[in-house]
Amino acid sequence: MASDGKSSSWTATRRRVARAIARVRADYAAGAPSPPHPAEPPVPADLLILLCRIGVALVGASETSARVQEILDKLSRRYGTDNIHFMVLPTAVFVRVRTAEGSAIDMLDASVGTLPLDQIAGLYRLIDHIEADAPPPRDAARELDAILSAKPGSPPWLILLGQVVLTVGLGMMLNPAARALVGYVVLGLVVGALTQLADKVRLLSLALPVIAAALVAVLAFGFPGTLSGGQPTQLVIPAIATLLPGAMLTNGTIELATGSMVAGASRVVYGINMLFLLAFGLYVGISVLGPLSNPTVSQAQLGWWAPLIGVLLIGFGHSWRSSAPQNSVGWLLLVLYVTYLAQFVGKTLSGPLTGAFLGGLMAVPAAYLIQGRKHAPPRQVAFLPAFWMLVPGGISLTGVSEVVMHTTGTTAASGLEVVVSALLSVMSIALGVMVGSGLSATRTPNVGPIIDSMLPQGRHLPWQHQAEAAERSDPDS
Repeated sequence: MASDGKSSSWTATRRRVARAIARVRADYAAGAPSPPHPAEPPVPADLLILLCRIGVALVGASETSARVQEILDKLSRRYGTDNIHFMVLPTAVFVRVRTAEGSAIDMLDASVGTLPLDQIAGLYRLIDHIEADAPPPRDAARELDAILSAKPGSPPWLILLGQVVLTVGLGMMLNPAARALVGYVVLGLVVGALTQLADKVRLLSLALPVIAAALVAVLAFGFPGTLSGGQPTQLVIPAIATLLPGAMLTNGTIELATGSMVAGASRVVYGINMLFLLAFGLYVGISVLGPLSNPTVSQAQLGWWAPLIGVLLIGFGHSWRSSAPQNSVGWLLLVLYVTYLAQFVGKTLSGPLTGAFLGGLMAVPAAYLIQGRKHAPPRQVAFLPAFWMLVPGGISLTGVSEVVMHTTGTTAASGLEVVVSALLSVMSIALGVMVGSGLSATRTPNVGPIIDSMLPQGRHLPWQHQAEAAERSDPDS
């Protein structure tokens, strides 16, 4: 009996399922609406990937987080989307897409490293192309792939030569001693060779600051009479200047001042850690040598013209080492000399901090003024060498070295004073860059006639073309 009860219950269940299936079929036969398809994403995936990759590349171009976010917002609006929000950090780009159902969040690691100048120029040309024509995201992504995968414009031997020339130029600016020129050449070769080898050996790249600083210390303090005329401490900063985190510290200070606390704090901590690694390398190198003797110091100095030649060498050395775009060296030199002149005037009138402020202040408008000229590089390409020439981390390294090593005969208190002075120098440069960027973004200075008077006949600045077009279109003019 129990078996008959279970059988009848199962039969009734099958009948109910069959009736339900029949009703569904009847509804579809009568034209009932089909179930909705899954909604398409509000923003195409290839567009999101393109924007995130451009953001990562801009981080590699040494742009601040706020500036990268501003550029990405502008590009997303150019593609007709207004529901994308970006958050940019030195190590990642986060994107949030708002929908009616909620929000979707994604991220892309910013592990591209520092881009050479020719790739930075190509990146900004792509951004201008997107702003003008809004090409399909897949086409823009292929162009971005070609830019980032291109080999450096300078061959390895020219990059090494650029490192040497750059070191000599910095030495002639910071310490124009005649006997030190040999040391600048030798140490520039050593650091340049180590840098190129570190690009191929990952273990060396991780320890590059310590190893490079240790070798520089061994050579500079081990052969003081031959390489420096008895002043080995004056060789250190020019030799390892390319490893100093000056841009990192300055960008971090700018971000902290503008409210990007996470990005700014991470940059500043990274820069300070790099300074301590370099200082530790100097400590290791000097410790290997043991007690140091006091060599005879040569007082022979180059003339007043040495810093001017140094700026010229910095321009050519940086363009070769960082693979500057073709036909752009003249424009880079123009921005470098404007920055150096402003720094020199400020230092002469009021001291180093004022010079650092005026140098950072003038570098940005000078870079803005030349963009758009024939063969002129984008603003960031022209700005970076001048920004880097200020060497904001140099005094910081000296101070940290004195605190850690006590090798110069000074006390820890004097070393701390140098660290404080260096931090004030970084803040002065950051403040100058912020003020210069604000002035350049609000209104372009009306100095076109002055610049055009120094240029060949028949060439005009972009804003003059716009003014002439407006005059032709105005019937009352």
